[in-house]
Amino acid sequence: SDLAIVRHSYSPLGTFGTLSLEDSKFVSIERPWLHNLPNVSCIPEGRYTCKPRFYYRGGYDAVEVTAVPGRSHILFHIANCPLTELQGCIAVCSKLGVINGQWGGLYSRRAFKRFMALFGGRTFQLEIRGLRIDQQWENRSSEKTTS
Repeated sequence: SDLAIVRHSYSPLGTFGTLSLEDSKFVSIERPWLHNLPNVSCIPEGRYTCKPRFYYRGGYDAVEVTAVPGRSHILFHIANCPLTELQGCIAVCSKLGVINGQWGGLYSRRAFKRFMALFGGRTFQLEIRGLRIDQQWENRSSEKTTS
């Protein structure tokens, strides 16, 4: 895949992950997992083809995640609060934080601009996967230095 989102947190407050764009790390925010129900759930883990699409509600160029089972119009777009600003779409943000008492993503416009500079206007492959607990511990143990 050209881009991977690794989801590290599934909660009733949202689904949160990380994605690497060249030398920068960003966070993804999505709706909670509610069995792929349209307008209220994040999309399933898997591999998808992404294509350019205009985001009419926002009035700007965005990216559509295509061929999501049982879903349509899933976009990458600007948003900060998963529960109030997303209906199944994915927002790219600079970091996680709290906005108006809700978990969310901060500096989405800045992160989205960088995302679009790299992925806007072209077709690419996306992989969405969860972080396995054994991966998490392997990563931590490999960070320790031995003397």
